[in-house]
This record gives sequence, structure tokens and C-alpha cells, in this order.
Amino acid sequence: MDWLAAAARRRPRHPFVVAPGTSVSFDEMDEAAARRAGGLAAAGVGPGDRIGVWARRDPSTVRDLFAVPRTGAVVVPLDPRLAVDDARRRARQAGVSALIGDGPDLGIRRLPPDGGEPLRRAPGPDDLHWVLFTSGSAGRPKAVRLTWGNLEASAAASSEVLAHRPDDVWLHTLPLAHVAGLMILVRSAREATTVLLEPAFRPERTAVLLRTAATLCSLVSAQVRRILDRGPFPRARAVLVGGGPVPDDLVEAASKVGLAILRTYGMTETASQVATARVPTGPVLPVPGAELRTVDGRIQVRGPMVSPGYLDEPDRPPEEWFDTGDLGRFDDDAGLAVWGRADDVIVTGGENVMPARVEEVIRRCPGVTEVAVVGIADPEWGTAVAAAYEGDAEPELVERYARERLASFERPRRWLHLGDLPRLALGKVDRAKVRALLEGG
Repeated sequence: MDWLAAAARRRPRHPFVVAPGTSVSFDEMDEAAARRAGGLAAAGVGPGDRIGVWARRDPSTVRDLFAVPRTGAVVVPLDPRLAVDDARRRARQAGVSALIGDGPDLGIRRLPPDGGEPLRRAPGPDDLHWVLFTSGSAGRPKAVRLTWGNLEASAAASSEVLAHRPDDVWLHTLPLAHVAGLMILVRSAREATTVLLEPAFRPERTAVLLRTAATLCSLVSAQVRRILDRGPFPRARAVLVGGGPVPDDLVEAASKVGLAILRTYGMTETASQVATARVPTGPVLPVPGAELRTVDGRIQVRGPMVSPGYLDEPDRPPEEWFDTGDLGRFDDDAGLAVWGRADDVIVTGGENVMPARVEEVIRRCPGVTEVAVVGIADPEWGTAVAAAYEGDAEPELVERYARERLASFERPRRWLHLGDLPRLALGKVDRAKVRALLEGG
């Protein structure tokens, strides 16, 4: 099934993508994607090709994302904010043979922008649909293969969890080169509902749209904090929040202004959310079709939304559990608790320190809005615990707060007070940059 074509038959004149200054209905987008696909096919694009798409947040990118699979080719979204060398490296790693969209010259063939005779091709469940790069928060980004079946299973599960309705409007402020942003398009096309596509996250604009137009939204914790004082938000049904810790105080503060935050857990390898809370204070439970377990404290998942594997690696058998690399605990009653990346555990003086545990404590300090805890090289301890934080709290207050509430081996030995923590595209803290700043003094 082609989600866009099916939506165009069901609700042809219903708005699909509404962006500043423009609105594109389902039949208009379907026709534009078909003509774009025809033009690509005429230029030699066909099954098995990997086509890089400069993923700018505008309706033309949405058209291209739906057009490429109609030729049988695979979409490789590229973030236009990447440095040219990084974008070139990713394109070559993914085997991109041609590029479309507005972006820098990578020394790869650029396909013409013109369309052609309409072309529509319905994908099969095992057809490779996207090659996406992970965020790189745990190291070098990996190229993940996702099939049409993975995306369909993820979107169907999300629809059931959220009770996706015909009148829903999803506010989209996330990058289109990442799975969280891309899946908003798939879910909305599958359910024939509207996407409010914003070129960037702007707190004032996001708050206005949540007050007046949107019923659904996906954000990270830092973004939620920046809009709380601009409520209330009577229209918003649910706000999916993932990409890192979602503190209890944030859920409570959001509830007071009408934002029902649903904690969610997922990653590129699981085609976005694989576990989601049904109510703001409820447990984070697997979405329909997904299974979760923990083995030796490591979170594992399996289900039809899980990627068959990374690029140029053998397929993972469907019944095999995927080790997420995250540490946590799961049971059917309490749900999923995520403690952090296994790679992030700090071994200092023979003691194991979980950064997420230290961050949770420091984040409760008055005047601290966000914190990142990492390990840095230390001549005495081998690795020392270090912390950088945002907020207006004075360093002496934060250090005293931590000293009174953390074990001696958990306490940061170096502190850095920043106006803004460095972040990756989805709003996750860039731990590599935090570590570099702390090691630099």
C-alpha cells in the first residue's frame, strides 16, 4: 500500500501539509509525488538505487520523500545543517548514487528538479524504504535499514496508542532527516490527517499553534520547558516526549497548562517509538506488536517495527532480540525505566556511576533547568565524574546540593555552568561536545 495514494483516494481535498504561507491537499501532494517519481525514473532512477534527499522542512521535501520509493529506489535523508564533509561521508557510506533537493555540492550527480509522466508503484512489505543515520549520541552515527513493513508496523502501533482521529493535526517541529520527524509524515499520511510543518522550532510560534490549531505534537523535554509559560493549551490531546529523560516535575507542570505529556521510548533501529505511556503519569509500555525485556540490565526489543539491520550487514532474524545498548528495567506492571546508555557508565576509582542517576538528582536543584554528566580523563581516578548544567543557579549552590544528596564517588569533581548545553539535531544533549568542554577546563 502507498499511504499517500490511499489518503488521496479517501480525503482528496483534505489538507496534508500546511506550512507557513501554503497548504497542500492529499490529492495535490499525491499528484506532485507521482510526477516527481516519473521525472526521476526518466533520469534513470530505479529499484535498488539509493537517492540522497536534502531534508529541508518544506512541502517540496515531503513530495520527494514520497516520490523516491515510487521508483523502487531507497530514500537516504541528509540533514542540510551538516558540515559538507560530514554530509559527503554519510552519502558515500550509504551508497548514494544521486541527490535531489536544495543542498551543497557533494560531488555526486544532481538529479533535475523537473517532473515527468505520473508514476505510482506500491511497495512490498520487505522493500527497503529508508536508510537513516542514528543521532550519534552514543558514538559514530550508524546507517540503519528500514523497510516499508517496519514503518507500517510502527505507524499502526502509534495510531492505536494515540487513538489517531480524522480531525487530528500534528504539529511538526522536528528534523526531517531523523526517524522521529519522518514518522510524523508516515503516521499522518496513513491516517489521512494534517501536518503543520514548521521550518524550525520557535517557542512563541509553537505555543501559538498548540493553543489554536494542533492536537498532537512531538517534542523533547528542553522544548517543552520553553513553552510552558505560554499556555494554557486547551486543544492539545497529547505531546509525545522522548529523546532523553522526562522528569516528573516537567510532566506535572505541563499538566497544569493543559499539555498531556506521554513519555515515549524508541530509536532509529525501531522506526521511532517502541514503548509509550498511555496517560501522563502512567507506565511506559510496549506499543502493540512490540516486545520488551531486560537481560543483565540491558533493554532488548523485538517486533515487526525493528530494523533488519545496519547497512551492509546480514539481516537480523525476525525472532531475534535487538539489544538497544540502553540500560534499564522493565516489567509488565511498572513499565519501562531507562537508566541511560551502557556506553555512558562511568567507572571511577573502581565504582560504577550511572550518569542518568546523577543527572536526576542535580536536575532537582532549584535554578537548574538541564544537566549533563560525563566521564573525563583524570590522572588520579582514571576517569572522573564531571557535570555541565544550564540555569541561573550559582555553581556553589549546585555543588552543595549535589554533595548533600549523592554518594562521594557519584559527586562531580568538575563543573561547568553554560548558557546552553550543546545539542544534537533532535534536541538530545551532545555528550561528546560536553565532554570536550569539560576536559578543556
